Amino acid sequence: MNDSASPRLSGLPQFRGDNVPPPRTGRRWLPLGGDIALAVGLLVLDGIAAVTTFLLSIDYSGWKPFDPGADNSDISLTPNWLYVGVSGAVMLLTAALLYRLRAVVSACLQVLVGITVLVIAIGGAQIDEHRSARADASVSGHLPAPDR
Repeated sequence: MNDSASPRLSGLPQFRGDNVPPPRTGRRWLPLGGDIALAVGLLVLDGIAAVTTFLLSIDYSGWKPFDPGADNSDISLTPNWLYVGVSGAVMLLTAALLYRLRAVVSACLQVLVGITVLVIAIGGAQIDEHRSARADASVSGHLPAPDR
């Protein structure tokens, strides 16, 4: 298909007439291998971020889980679960950014992980609320000791 009158390189494709492909429109999708690698890397970072968020919020609230002399009976972990929920919401926001970058596999995995973290945060907060409500009911159910 080379024209002897054309000074073009012979190794490059020559398109003329009906076999001209349409021009590319829009941006290209991220290659599948790169998308999967990005998804795995973000999954590891999301796990680290969720655990770190919970541990830092526990430390901030003053709860000492491994201190045998600490009185942790009045500590409520509900605000800590709120921090984990915010972490899950940030994961969902990064999913929108990943979709804008045309990383579909990573975006879908981020949505799945973000929703899972939100469900865990909501479940943890509900368990903590029920635990504190039971503790309040058991304390208020006792009669005070009579004075002698």
